[in-house]
Amino acid sequence: MNILMLASDFYPVWGGTGAYINNIAGNFPKEHSLHIVTPKRVSFGKEDLKNNLFRNELPENVHIHYLGEARDTFNYNLSFQLNCRKHVGPLVQEHKIDVIHSQSSLPDLFISAKKIEVPIITTIHSTIEGQINALKSFGYNLSQLDFSEKMLVILGFLIKIMENRYYNSHRHYITVSNWSKRQVIKEKGIEANRIKVIHNGIDTSRFEFPEKSRLPESTLSESTFPESKFPELNDVDSPIILFLSRMIQSKGINYLAESMPEILSKCDAHFVFAGPGPEPVVKVAPENYTFLGYVPYENTPALHHISDIFILPSLYENFPINLLEAMISESGVISTDVGGIPEMITNGENGILIPFKDSTSIADSVIKLIENNELKKELAKNAKETVEKEFNMKSKIKDTVSYYEEVLKK
Repeated sequence: MNILMLASDFYPVWGGTGAYINNIAGNFPKEHSLHIVTPKRVSFGKEDLKNNLFRNELPENVHIHYLGEARDTFNYNLSFQLNCRKHVGPLVQEHKIDVIHSQSSLPDLFISAKKIEVPIITTIHSTIEGQINALKSFGYNLSQLDFSEKMLVILGFLIKIMENRYYNSHRHYITVSNWSKRQVIKEKGIEANRIKVIHNGIDTSRFEFPEKSRLPESTLSESTFPESKFPELNDVDSPIILFLSRMIQSKGINYLAESMPEILSKCDAHFVFAGPGPEPVVKVAPENYTFLGYVPYENTPALHHISDIFILPSLYENFPINLLEAMISESGVISTDVGGIPEMITNGENGILIPFKDSTSIADSVIKLIENNELKKELAKNAKETVEKEFNMKSKIKDTVSYYEEVLKK
C-alpha cells in the first residue's frame, strides 16, 4: 500500500500533530510506503530554526515532499492548502497512491476525494470550534493571546464555516479519543460509522534511559545524568516541575504561573518551561525557574528524563502526546480533567486530574507529589505501565493500517 500523508506540522515539531506524524514516520511498516507532504518549517514567528530543519533517520520506505515554507503559526496554512490543491493530484499519480491520510488542520480543504479518485482519511486532532470555545471559557484578553490564537478568534466565524463544509464532505475519519468522536458527531454531524477511534501512541523506545533518580534526592548533576542535553539545568538540585508545550493561553499556562508562588512558599522546586512561543510572565525569583524555549523533538525524551513532575493544565485537549511521553518517562503527571485526558489518566491511579482554570488545585497537587515521594513513585510506575500496555505506537499504527484497508474495501 502507498500512503500520502498531508501534514501542515511535521518537523521541527510545533505541536501534538507534528509529534503524532513523527511517531508514525519512525515506525511505519516496511511493507508499505509512506509519502509525507509538508511545508518546510523555517521559523515559529520570531524564533529562527535554521539549525533544526530536517528530520533524520527515517526508514527507507518513508519519503518527504516539501511544499512551500512555514514561517508563522497560522497564515502558512492557507499557502499549504493551495499548494496541496495544485500538487497532490500529480503526486497521487506519480507514486500510485492508494490512500490519502490528512490531518485536522485541513490541508486538503480544496481537494475533492471524488475527483482525485483516492479515499481520504482525516485524523481529527482538534476542531476550530472546540479551540475557540476553550478560549471563551478562559475569558481571554486578545492582547494576551498567541498569534495563532488571535487569528482563530478574529477569523473564527469564517473558519468554522470552512471547517463545517470540510467535515460534511466525502471523507472518512479517525479520532484520537472517544471524547473527540462524541464531539465531532455533535458539532459536525458526521455519521458515526464514518469515524474510527484510534488513540494516540508513542514510540516507547525513544524513552529508554537508566532508571531516573527519585524525589526528593533527585539532582541534575553530570554524575546523575551524564548524557544531559540541558547544561543550564545541571546545577539544579530541586525537584523539577516541567511544562513542555506551546506557550499559549489555551494550555493553561497563566494558571500554572499563578500557582508558582504558593508552591514555592511550601516546598523547594524548580520550574522549567519548554516549547515554542514567548517566555511566560511569572512572579517568582529567576533562580526558581528556567525558560528553555523551543526544544528539538529528538531532545524531549532527555528533558522528560531529568524532570520529576509534569504539568499540563490545559483548557482544551484531545489526547495529548506530551502527556503520554511524560507517563512513559515515569514522571508524576498532573493535568486537567478535560477532553480525552481521562481516557489515559485515572485520577489517583496513574496521575492526578484537576479542574481546569484552578491555580489552587495545581499548587495543591504539585505540593502533594513533592511531599509524598512514595505516592509520586507509585503513580509514575502505573503511568509507565499504562503507556506500555495501551498506547504503544506500533500497535496504533497497526490499527491505522487496518483502517486504511477497511476503507479501501468500502
